[in-house]
Amino acid sequence: MPTQHRILSLVYNEFEALDLFGPLGAIVPRSDYYTLKLVNIHNLGAPNGLESSIKNGIRTMPNLSLSEALEEEEPFDTLFIPGGFGMTPLICFPILLQQIAQLVDRAANVFTVCTGSILLAATGRLDGRKATTNKRVYDELTPKYPGVQWQKRARWVQDGKFLTSSGVTAGIDAGFAFLSNTYVSPEDRKANPTPQKASANGDATAIPGFRKENALAHAHVIAFGLEYRWHSDPADDPFVDLPQSTNSTV
Repeated sequence: MPTQHRILSLVYNEFEALDLFGPLGAIVPRSDYYTLKLVNIHNLGAPNGLESSIKNGIRTMPNLSLSEALEEEEPFDTLFIPGGFGMTPLICFPILLQQIAQLVDRAANVFTVCTGSILLAATGRLDGRKATTNKRVYDELTPKYPGVQWQKRARWVQDGKFLTSSGVTAGIDAGFAFLSNTYVSPEDRKANPTPQKASANGDATAIPGFRKENALAHAHVIAFGLEYRWHSDPADDPFVDLPQSTNSTV
């Protein structure tokens, strides 16, 4: 069986659906390498559904509760954290933040979209790292976490094992950046079956068999197949100068 890259995504009531299904919807269904499991932060066991930002009864069905994810012995490679309106109350629960921090420490890569980086910052694991978040709430929320080196003009920021993106569709561009930094071709997986090691201090670690030119080419092939024009320059951020609004999706 080929080596796979396991992604665990946190989900919670009122998470922003596009934060999750934009980047990972472009990557996971078209791959024999990336796999995805959804982790219910509210600790309800599967198949209890969670309501996302999509209304009218459309719900997401997680695979694991948070406690189950913490108890799982099988390693995973990437922890994904979407943003959304439901993120705000979560940062008020220290025990929950400690549990999320445990998953962060176990992950070789951490990928956030939109205000998912605020939830990550609340765990303390982003301290000393460069990061970004949704521009509409940037001035309101980032001062609460002064230990993070916040970058306002950025579609996404990579620092160590942390990939943080702005909101909301910036996450799709960041998703292709993630693809170009993690994808391993089938022949290289076979020759290098050793999994990537996680760094608890937040540093990036080598991916066995990874070749940048192959991963970048693969990212462009996937984007072309989706008829998507990937904005591959993280500094190309026209939204940073737009007026802020309190009614925007976060």
